[in-house]
Amino acid sequence: MQSYAHGAYTVNVLIDVVRALQEAGVSVRQLKAPRSSASADAILAVEVNGVRARFAADVKSRAPYPGELRGMDQRRSALSAHGVPLLVVPFVSDSAGAALTEAGWSWGDEYGNFDLRSGGLVARQRRTSSPPVRRRRTLPRGSGSYSVIRALIELHSNDNVSIGATALASQAGVSQPRASQVLRQLHSLGLVDSAGQGRWLPRRDDLLDRFLAEYTGPGGSEHYFYTLDPLAELAAHLARTAARRHDLAISADVGPDLLQPWRAPSTLIAYTGGALDTTDLDSVEAQGKADANVIIKMPADQSVYPVEELTGAFKGARIPLADPVQMIWDLHDLGGADRAEAAGKLRQWLLSR
Repeated sequence: MQSYAHGAYTVNVLIDVVRALQEAGVSVRQLKAPRSSASADAILAVEVNGVRARFAADVKSRAPYPGELRGMDQRRSALSAHGVPLLVVPFVSDSAGAALTEAGWSWGDEYGNFDLRSGGLVARQRRTSSPPVRRRRTLPRGSGSYSVIRALIELHSNDNVSIGATALASQAGVSQPRASQVLRQLHSLGLVDSAGQGRWLPRRDDLLDRFLAEYTGPGGSEHYFYTLDPLAELAAHLARTAARRHDLAISADVGPDLLQPWRAPSTLIAYTGGALDTTDLDSVEAQGKADANVIIKMPADQSVYPVEELTGAFKGARIPLADPVQMIWDLHDLGGADRAEAAGKLRQWLLSR
């Protein structure tokens, strides 16, 4: 998935539909959606038996009623500028599917039912005529869940990708039974696959998108400051005063810039366990987030600290960085097109390192 900008719902449904197509032998690759008011939720490059087509997906919360189809003609026409219109919804019944096909729509649902047509390309499948019992829709939460998920996302590409519950538990700092429980829940969501012999293969891209879409933030408390000092120099100063792990973890904008340079940072988020002395900062307290360029956070979610030590360097200082998934989330949370670009670079670094 390209982004979680459309929210958790869009990401989740698209993941399920794309997976169903792939499991049926259809080659699917997501392209970058154009930026316009009529743009699609996703652009999919599809290939079946050597025949290729481009589909412009529109994600809705339900399939349309028969009387609503005529009112969708304008939307279908707008999508046609980007590809064959493809409606993606939770479930499409037999009758709704036939009506959509007759109205010129290709379609797919979360339960593996789909009908894609474009020129010589035809891909159809009907797994169920009635929606099964609703599956678990959210990522596991509670003790250690986020640490396990982050550790799975951050598996290095040379780790043979799969991992056992015991090694995962050690890496994430949780018990082996808890790691196994989280893995089973992620497996029910289709986000990890069994590799046999007690090992698991994470779908890292999908898992990252789901986490970014559903994560509501680290919680805890925040304190706001404003400084005229270069933010990277301030991060280096904070690093020199932090003696222990969890005393400090630098996030956006400085942290991502130290890993994947993009532009001069304009905001500094620093996570701390409460041991930082901010009294000697050459700064003033800001009234709120909008007036601050330094945000000191004491998070309730301790998984913002990396499962493996991660550092950047600035003028000889070794700067401890936040979990890379957290840095991506913080970039999106701060907002702005340039930060979205930076998040994309950091995402690429994370998934390919």
